[in-house]
Amino acid sequence: MIRRAITIGAAALVWAIPAAAQERGTMEFGAFGSVGIFDKSLTLDKGFGGGGRIGAYLDPRWSIEFEDAEMRATRTLGLKDVNVGLLTGRLVGTIMQSGGLSILLGAGAGSSTETNFLHSYGVNALLGAKFRINDHAAIRVDAVSDWLANNSWKSNQSLRLGLSLYRH
Repeated sequence: MIRRAITIGAAALVWAIPAAAQERGTMEFGAFGSVGIFDKSLTLDKGFGGGGRIGAYLDPRWSIEFEDAEMRATRTLGLKDVNVGLLTGRLVGTIMQSGGLSILLGAGAGSSTETNFLHSYGVNALLGAKFRINDHAAIRVDAVSDWLANNSWKSNQSLRLGLSLYRH
């Protein structure tokens, strides 16, 4: 009986207490490496790069973040490689949290540029996970899709792996 009570109590404690890093007013500073793929009709193939983000927690389950990602993309048809930049703002919700793991879901809008000719605005979606290292740091993995409004909603996807640091 006591073993059962302890198990239930421990499970409730783990579920109920949000990570200290996700308190209201906490700032998240992140850096990441990324790999991306693009809609072939944009004459872009794949890209590699990195970026950074800054976010603010509105409460333990909701944050708003701004992100800048840069990639060097190869091109189809033997064309010269180009630089691609993505500037995004999004609302992110922590949809599940268990111990040191947080699952994230986000949506936002932003702009995309490419060295030669492509300049677009659009919308994006994020599915991610954070693995808490301690109250001040986490490893973060995100899958992001961007849809370009003035390019017939063509898309690009990227996978990002990085480190987040928190300032309370």
